[in-house]
Amino acid sequence: MDDAYENKRKSVKRLHEKARHLRGSFLNSVAVIEREIAVILTEYFCTNDEDKRELFYTKVAEKISLQKKKEILIEIVKTDYPIYWEQNREFLNNIQQIQEFRNKLAHSVLDVSDEALMRPLDEGVGFVQWNKGAPITDNEFQVWDVKANMLLSTLLEIKRLLPFKQSRLA
Repeated sequence: MDDAYENKRKSVKRLHEKARHLRGSFLNSVAVIEREIAVILTEYFCTNDEDKRELFYTKVAEKISLQKKKEILIEIVKTDYPIYWEQNREFLNNIQQIQEFRNKLAHSVLDVSDEALMRPLDEGVGFVQWNKGAPITDNEFQVWDVKANMLLSTLLEIKRLLPFKQSRLA
């Protein structure tokens, strides 16, 4: 093997390792969010009966898509917690952005073009189906992680609201 080929192979390997780390970290965060939404739905619809909770969680909440979970959650918050919705709609609307980013990351091919291989890793990695392959830096991934963590905090607040129901103030 010649040096150029070996260098290219090493660059591809480093790029894939970096992408796996960034992608995996974010996908794990979204998996936690999705599970929390499923738990909220289960607790909302099955308040007292533990057997019903388990059945609902395994047969309904785990089976429906993140999109459907999001729609149900937002409807619950708008209906039962309108004041909370007004104060936190931005974070709950972040679910859509996070979901879109997650889907693109999960299904996108890593950009391993010659240009991408020549770019230093600290300038980011590109995913072909996300933002036309523009590189995403560690800092940009951190922004996505912060959004995911803020959303998770919001979900935990909603979980604490579940035993109660707000009435709209005039």
